[in-house]
Amino acid sequence: MATETTTVTDLAEAAERQRRLELKELLNKKYKWIDWKWDLVFWTTAVFVVAGAADITKQLFAGDWDFWTDWKDPQWWPVVTAFATIIIPSTLQYIQWTAWRFPTGATYTACCLFFAAWVGRYFQWDLAATYPMNFVWPASVVCAGILMDWTLMKTKSFILTSLIGAHVWAIAVWAYNYVPLAAFLQPAHFMDHVVTVADVQGIAYIRSQTPEYLRLIERGALRSFLGETQYVSLAFAGTAAFVGYWIGQFIGRYLAVWPIRRYLKTM
Repeated sequence: MATETTTVTDLAEAAERQRRLELKELLNKKYKWIDWKWDLVFWTTAVFVVAGAADITKQLFAGDWDFWTDWKDPQWWPVVTAFATIIIPSTLQYIQWTAWRFPTGATYTACCLFFAAWVGRYFQWDLAATYPMNFVWPASVVCAGILMDWTLMKTKSFILTSLIGAHVWAIAVWAYNYVPLAAFLQPAHFMDHVVTVADVQGIAYIRSQTPEYLRLIERGALRSFLGETQYVSLAFAGTAAFVGYWIGQFIGRYLAVWPIRRYLKTM
């Protein structure tokens, strides 16, 4: 009887040692090339999905305000662009931070959007429609994405990121794109009128069905603040970006991640 008990104990200890050896081997296992290749394939194919979602969102909410150079004025362009471009970066930021603690979601989305937007503008509008690229160039949000991801990495809080990072996003989008835009806001004498270089482009290159009546919006109450519409626009852009950030969080939490979690619970 004692021999049988000893045998059972030895088998249990041997099984325990075997499990520990397997765990140790798993912990010391090197990163395989097949895993690295899978990551490369996944993130490369995800570029098209993320870029498409971000570009569609920007075109849906910003539209002409971000398309033509003469629409990138200091009144409403910072507001609608900050709101339209922060939604999908916020979604990817939540997914990557929750799944892997990677503060790279906004930057990844911004890079995907930058690549897709420039490819589309070049092939569709420069080559096919013969519009110059300096008239249809898309706004870049790469710098804003880096700053918002950095805010999340330091605060580790989506609430603080929405309060701080969203306003930083709005300012960065305007400041980063103002450098290439400034040259087109210079005054020019054209047909006995003083207009900007961007307005000269808008007159020279005919666009069909352009809702020019929307430009009358910029003559509203924003001009009553000591004539400085730019700073008021940036302040309002931060509020709009805050709202857009939480719309993106809603998409990431309930429309993207929640169905996956529900499916995994059924397995």
